[in-house]
Amino acid sequence: MKNYLFLSVFIVILYSCGSTDEAKKIEITQTEVEGNDLNTYEGRVNEIALYTKLIYDDSLVFNKEYAEKLLNAYDKFIIHDSYYNVSKEYMFKAGEICKALDRPNDAIKYFNMLLERDPKDELAGSALFYKAMIIGDVLHDDELAKVTYQEFIDKYPEHPLVESAKASIQLQGKTLEEIVKGFKEKEKNV
Repeated sequence: MKNYLFLSVFIVILYSCGSTDEAKKIEITQTEVEGNDLNTYEGRVNEIALYTKLIYDDSLVFNKEYAEKLLNAYDKFIIHDSYYNVSKEYMFKAGEICKALDRPNDAIKYFNMLLERDPKDELAGSALFYKAMIIGDVLHDDELAKVTYQEFIDKYPEHPLVESAKASIQLQGKTLEEIVKGFKEKEKNV
C-alpha cells in the first residue's frame, strides 16, 4: 500500500511540475509576442521563429494552439512580405500545418499560392504532390487526385516522389481489401 501511495504522490508532483512548465512557456510566449512589432518585417519573422520553436520544442505532442498561432504568423508574413523569397517556404509550411490541423481546403490554398507564385521553386513539386494526396485521401475525389498526380509526374519527372505518385494513381479509389487482394495476386504470379 505504501508503494501505491508513494507512486501516486510522485505522479501528482510530476504532473504539477509539467503544468507549471507549460504555464511558464505560455507566459514567456505572450511576453515575447507582445515585445515584437508585428508591423515590421523583423517582428513578423520573430513571431514565426517563436511559434516554430514552441511547436517543435516537444516533438511528441502536437500543440494545436501553437500551430494555429504559427499559421496566423505565416498569414501575416505572406500578406505583408510576399515579395521575399522566404514567403514561398512559408506558404509551403502553412499548407503542411493546415494538413496537420485537418483543414484540407486551406492546405490546398497555400500549396496553390506557392505553385502559382513559382512553379519552379524547389518546394513546388512537393506542394503539388501533397495537394494530390489531400484531394484523394482526405477529400476523396479520386478522379481529380489521379489527374493531379499525373500533373505532378508530368511537371516534375525527376522528383523523388514520382514513384509514389505512380503507385497512388494505381491505388486511388480502391478499398483496403482490393489493395490487399491485388498484392496477394502479384505474389502468386512471382
